[in-house]
Amino acid sequence: MGSDPREAEANSRRDETLDTLLATIHGRLGIAITDRISAQGGPPDLRTPDLALDRLLAAAHRSTGAAVSHRLSRDASAALAQRSSALQARLAARGQLSRRPASIRVKHRGQALRLAHAYWPVDLTRAMRTAVRILQDLHDLLCDSTQSLDRADTALDQLREHVELMSRLPQAHRNSVTPTGLDYLDAVQSVLAYPAERLVSELHDIRDILDEELAPTIATLEAAGHTYLFGAEAIAQDLIDDLAHGFEAADALAKAVAEVERASNDFIGADLTNAKLDGVLLEGILWDRTTLWPAQWETRVRRSSLPCDEEEGILIVAAEGSNSVVHADV
Repeated sequence: MGSDPREAEANSRRDETLDTLLATIHGRLGIAITDRISAQGGPPDLRTPDLALDRLLAAAHRSTGAAVSHRLSRDASAALAQRSSALQARLAARGQLSRRPASIRVKHRGQALRLAHAYWPVDLTRAMRTAVRILQDLHDLLCDSTQSLDRADTALDQLREHVELMSRLPQAHRNSVTPTGLDYLDAVQSVLAYPAERLVSELHDIRDILDEELAPTIATLEAAGHTYLFGAEAIAQDLIDDLAHGFEAADALAKAVAEVERASNDFIGADLTNAKLDGVLLEGILWDRTTLWPAQWETRVRRSSLPCDEEEGILIVAAEGSNSVVHADV
């Protein structure tokens, strides 16, 4: 989004005023110094030349100082506005969990992260890509009459292994209460459970096709040869399509896990003054100078924090403390 033309014009006028002021001061100082050296101007009434020059220099200093202060304050305000805009954009991008009270999120941070790990035990997106690649290789193998079918059983075993790996997700325990009555950890599980159930359903269908359709067809092919494909290529293509849907479900679960991690780690601008931090895992928390900590914890957190490499002005609580206090405006 472009800058406001009126603001740019106002800034330009201020720059011109400052330049004119500095040029005028330079000229007046030059005249005073020339008169002082040549003794042509003479001292003003009731003032010695030194006093007149001192007062002229003092007036120049005040005028220049006021102009420069205004210029610096304008730059500082612009930087502050830019940082505030970035913070607002960050807050807007957060999910529903991040809108919960910060003291609740930090209190249950450890349990929420364990839930996220349980629903994302391995990189399911990578496992899904690998399954798609194995199935594509199997499809090519079935369609190529010059290839031996001995490798088909190996590919089937690899597919079953990946489907089984991705299916090891926890069963959600849903409470018999209205959504407004869910506590924070129930809300965390609710965010994770829906895409996980969708993924498990897709994987269940894929496993059924593998065991009930593709495996018996390949067994028949191994006995009869490529001459009797019995639609094996069509079954493999259907599985590729189903895996594409499964990939979408895995991607949705990945986003849900990221939301839980963001709500558990991102406390930039949060008010934690009333949080009970004894026994709470703080390592990995992101914060900045607008984050409010309990009074007895602020120095301790600063000593345990390091600048975040990814974002300027953001600190991260590290595993090991430091010997000096890190300022939040780095």
